[in-house]
Amino acid sequence: MRLERDNRRGGSLLLALVLCSLLTALHARAGRMGRTDPFSGLLRDCGLAPAQVAAAHLGEWWHGQIGPLLAGPGLARRNAELQVQVLALTAQNKELFSQKAENIRLRGLLSFEQRSPRSLLAAQVIALKPSTLSDTLTLNRGSASGIHPHSIVLAPNGALVGQVLDVSSGSCDVLLLTDALSSVGALVHNHAPRGPFGLCQGDGAGHLKVIYLASDARLLPGDAVTTSGLGGVFPKDIPIGAVDTSALDKARSLQTAILRPSADFNHLEEVFVLQDAAPAGG
Repeated sequence: MRLERDNRRGGSLLLALVLCSLLTALHARAGRMGRTDPFSGLLRDCGLAPAQVAAAHLGEWWHGQIGPLLAGPGLARRNAELQVQVLALTAQNKELFSQKAENIRLRGLLSFEQRSPRSLLAAQVIALKPSTLSDTLTLNRGSASGIHPHSIVLAPNGALVGQVLDVSSGSCDVLLLTDALSSVGALVHNHAPRGPFGLCQGDGAGHLKVIYLASDARLLPGDAVTTSGLGGVFPKDIPIGAVDTSALDKARSLQTAILRPSADFNHLEEVFVLQDAAPAGG
């Protein structure tokens, strides 16, 4: 039995040696003739190619599954750093826009002050409508700056804001034109030789209207409304607003015009006070 196994092993070894010799001879002959060795290609296709494919799949799996796990902490730190940079740049951008808006506003103030034929005193609004009972604002200028009761207050665009009500040394309270107790003589510029006169009043809710207008006055949306100069308190030709709508009271033969105010009463930050308006009552 043992002799038979040894004979089989010897036969297998002899066969392997013969095959190797044959393959070597064929490979050498193919090399001399410049041809491809078919057995080498077969060996490569059967052995090397599957190994290469397996290695490629292993590399893809590593990069797709293991790589992100190993890179995760570093990416998280980088992402956090980028978020901090984005927040900082956003805050910086907002600050630049705020500075630009302030610069434009101050340039507008300076431009209006230079163009105005009247003597103006710039003042800052330190309180807007501090009381719910009236439409008022408080300025950081007072009698020490030459402000007195009934001084006229203008918006940065030159529109009428109101008149000074109370004064202290370093501040003053201004009664806005929108207050229900405020009124001013008004003139509607409707392209007639002499536009209709009326009385502009506030309603306490931020709106303006002109009452006592003649019933035959032709009012159109967009018609400009300015101070008439009547009454001796407000100078003439200060912008008040523009006609939005109008209504006719047939029983009284009068018209009422609802206005779009020229001054932005809800967003006043700086104003001008007329310094050459004479103190007057009423």
